[in-house]
Amino acid sequence: MVKTRFAPSPTGFLHVGGARTALYSWLFAHKHQVHGGPGGTFVLRIEDTDQIRSTAESAAGILNDLLWLGLNWDEGPVVGGAKNEYFQSERLPLYQKHIEELLAKGVAYEAYESPQQLSAMRQAAEKEKRPFRYRRDMPGRQAAPQEGVKPVVRFAMPYKDITVHDLILGDVTVKADEHDDIVIRKSDGFPTYHFAVVVDDHYMQITHVLRAQEHLMNTFKHLGLYEALGWTPPEHAHLPLVFNMDNSKMSKREKAKVVRAAITAHIAPGLPGVTNPKEAALASYTDLSQKSGLPLPVIQDFMSKKSDAVETAIALAAVTKTPLPEIDVQDFRKSGYLPEALLNFIALVGWAPGQDREILSMQQMIELFSLAGIQKTNARFDRKKLAWMNGEYIRKSSLDRLAAAVESFNAVTDYPLKQASRETLMELLGMYHERMVTLAEMAENSRFFFEEPVIDPQAVEKHIRNNNGVNFLKESLALLEAVADWSKVGLHDAHEKILALGADAIGARGKRGAAAQPIRVALSGNAITPPLLETLALLGRERALLRLRAAIDAQT
Repeated sequence: MVKTRFAPSPTGFLHVGGARTALYSWLFAHKHQVHGGPGGTFVLRIEDTDQIRSTAESAAGILNDLLWLGLNWDEGPVVGGAKNEYFQSERLPLYQKHIEELLAKGVAYEAYESPQQLSAMRQAAEKEKRPFRYRRDMPGRQAAPQEGVKPVVRFAMPYKDITVHDLILGDVTVKADEHDDIVIRKSDGFPTYHFAVVVDDHYMQITHVLRAQEHLMNTFKHLGLYEALGWTPPEHAHLPLVFNMDNSKMSKREKAKVVRAAITAHIAPGLPGVTNPKEAALASYTDLSQKSGLPLPVIQDFMSKKSDAVETAIALAAVTKTPLPEIDVQDFRKSGYLPEALLNFIALVGWAPGQDREILSMQQMIELFSLAGIQKTNARFDRKKLAWMNGEYIRKSSLDRLAAAVESFNAVTDYPLKQASRETLMELLGMYHERMVTLAEMAENSRFFFEEPVIDPQAVEKHIRNNNGVNFLKESLALLEAVADWSKVGLHDAHEKILALGADAIGARGKRGAAAQPIRVALSGNAITPPLLETLALLGRERALLRLRAAIDAQT
């Protein structure tokens, strides 16, 4: 029986790299469900022992993101067990039982250093240019209780070489003198990640742990704990990290970096009447505080790099109109990617199915997935390829499927597309189906159907003020005012006459696509719209004629 798990910490949004780990674990389990043997099970566990950073909102968001991606779990919250069985914060008695067991065996002990003392010990090691390894027999250790200091419990790592037999990387060994005694229970009484993960994987009968290579060094600690507890460890496979195309790590901190740069660029020249750089920065931060609702100290800590809080970055980005890089699953959902396209893409970020395959259904991924196809080196996240793939998925999707995707997209965004009736939405999808790359692209480009357009002055200059554009608009307006049946059928003749008129009037040289650019600018604010006939019909008689008249009046 193969049993995998995905065990996120609810301290923020689901990173796209975490989603890939969940996908690979899901695929590995499901592959064993269809290829003989006793089958496979995929477990979702919420590791919320960090009481300071963990939130219920984050846990709910992670579950929603996984379900949006289609990665349902066989065991986990509300599935396959008691409601809270898969939240670590609800399993404290079990962890305490085995900590007491290790204390009784003499392989765990209480440690009494204060945070300040530990910091001093690390600094001393740095001055002596030696690595800091906390061991039970180290000189200078605080072995007796101290007033005001709550002890932690540490596990005495065995003095021996430990080898991880990794299913992707092969054998990796850490020498005996490179281990240190890890904390397994914090001063607040909660177990650390290292201890809880071992206990949970054992009791949940996990057979295979797939996780990022950044956890590789943790695995040696976990193997030491398995041995001390007399348990058989699961097999491990450490996945390549996800990097940007420029070889930088795809980190949530990118959002903070982008926002800081935008704010710094704005205040660099100084504000009117303020010449001192510090005063300029303070004035700018105060203004941002008032507009965002964030306390001034929070913004100052953020700008001084004391904090990279994603929530702060998002709030300041909204105020400064700064586009944020897509890092979390939520980001890609808000950008209008289809879940099936995102899943297909992230599956290929570090895994090769063979024969240069790219577009894969979930069933094909299950059939083809293997750990042997996973690369050892860092993987690259190519956003251009993701955009291409999403466009391919959009074009092969039915309008009903896209309508459902838009409803999901609308739930996490605030475009005026939310106002569209089902009938209007289906019309829009028919118009944009073959030309959009993301749902956000359609939502942005279709704004003019729901609200007054923002006029592009360069488009006005090129298409209305020049090439007889105003006269063409006047003649087109007269043709359209005569239309009584404002439908695609009723507009057909006037539409054909307008295109013929435009071919001569504005020098379109017989090109139908260019023959009505002045009308496109008047209706939408720029020269790029869906086909003119469909645009006129959907926009409606009153709004279309009003905008044409306004464009003419603006030039006369």
